[in-house]
Formats: sequence, structure tokens, C-alpha cells
Amino acid sequence: MLINKTSYRPNKSLSKYVDRMYVLKHSREFKLPAILPGAGLELLFHTHEPLLMNNHKCDNAHIICPRNSILHIDESSEVSFISVRFRSGAFRHFSSIPYLELNNQFASVEDIWGSSGRDFLEKLDECRTINDKIKCIESFLLECLYGFHDKQNDKWDTIMYSLYKQYNSISLKELAAYTNLGYRQFERNFKSQFGITPKKIQRIIRFEATVKKILLNRNPEYLSTALDHGYYDQSHFINEFQFFAGEKPTDYFITKNYDHHFYDKSIKAPGKY
Repeated sequence: MLINKTSYRPNKSLSKYVDRMYVLKHSREFKLPAILPGAGLELLFHTHEPLLMNNHKCDNAHIICPRNSILHIDESSEVSFISVRFRSGAFRHFSSIPYLELNNQFASVEDIWGSSGRDFLEKLDECRTINDKIKCIESFLLECLYGFHDKQNDKWDTIMYSLYKQYNSISLKELAAYTNLGYRQFERNFKSQFGITPKKIQRIIRFEATVKKILLNRNPEYLSTALDHGYYDQSHFINEFQFFAGEKPTDYFITKNYDHHFYDKSIKAPGKY
């Protein structure tokens, strides 16, 4: 594995919204893998020089939220950052900025939280160890959660969770019925919450789950996995892969991408692993 990555289970109060926190380090020059479109959002805190993504020089602390574009990362002599990986749609509980303005963006901590974000970064900079930095980040996120969480929107978490877990079998009309809304109104409300239509996020979730399974299993025979994840046939998967990744599956599923990527297995135990 070319990437040295250590994952941490989040604070219990954050675990409903945050999948994991992880620290990534590498000290010699290499090219980080491309980040494919997905349903989540990550908040990065660089502990060395910020990365250049898609020819955009990132801030010291910023989000990445790829929905319909690939993020290509420039080569760097040293890579070091802490990342908070939010569950699908969960970041809206931590900020007043709508997802529509966050999707496919690199908004900085100061862009999102203003002066409170700037004060937080000053505190974070004073922390000397990774554990202290993680505690500082968690404390700030808890403050944001208490300040921005609106319980009236919690029902949409259930909608997103159902879609994420049952993307192959669940009907969008069934989800609309659960909200007691007509389908068009459901679609508008969903897009207001998550900045994307339910049909589009369903496609993204299936694509992300399929690629993750193939890479983690190191399975070059991708077709059976694609069929298991709801693609009709090889042509259907190739077309979707080209739509989201801009290349053919056979060009992407090669040794270097099996060796290093950003997908992870679930954290099954508390603390670091």
C-alpha cells in the first residue's frame, strides 16, 4: 500500500453523521489516486502544504464534495492531512450553507463558518499532536452541530439512509409516500436538502458501492460485481462508468488503483485501528 492511512472512529455524539476520521501521510513523491464521484463529503485539514486539485490550489482547511466530476490531485513531495468523512447528506447539520452551493466545490473552513472557523483554525494550529488535533476538530464540529442542527430535517436522514442501503431495491415513489408528499414535491424537497435529485444520488450511490467493492476485493473480473449491484449488463456499467469516471472500466481497474485508493472497509471497533 503506497498510502499510509490511519482511521479513527468518531466521537459517539458525531458517529451518526461522521463515518470516520483518518490521517494520511506520505513523504516521497508520488501521484495520489483520483477521487471519483460519491455520495459523501470530506473536510480536510492539511498539516503540510495544501494539495492542488483539478488545477485549484486548496486552502489549508477545506471540503471536497465530488458529485459529477473526478478530482485529480497533483503530485506532491509530501502529503499530510487529517480528513473527516461525513456520511451521505450529513454535513447539512453542521452548516447553514445549502448543499447546492457545496457540491463539487472546495469551500474553505472560513468560507463556511466565517470568523468562528478562523478562530477554530488558530486553536487547531496550536495543537501539537494528532490526537490533540482530532479532539479539537471534534469539539468544533460538536459546536457546529448544536448550532445548526434542525430536528425538523431529521426525517430526510432516514430517506437518505434508506436510499444508501437499498439503492437497488427501493422505489423512489415509496420514499415519496413515506414523506407524505407527492413525487414532484418530494423531488424538490430532496434537492433542497441535498443539492441533487434523488434519482441522480441513487445512481451515484450504486456507482460508488460497485467501484468500492471491486477495488477492496481486488477483483479484475468486475462484471459479476456490477451485475450484483444492479447494472443490467456490461454495456450499462461501461456507460455509467464512463459518465462518472470519464474512462472505461478496463482502463481504471488496474494494479496501481488496486494498490492505493480512498475506499475503506467499515470500522468495527472503537478508537484507532
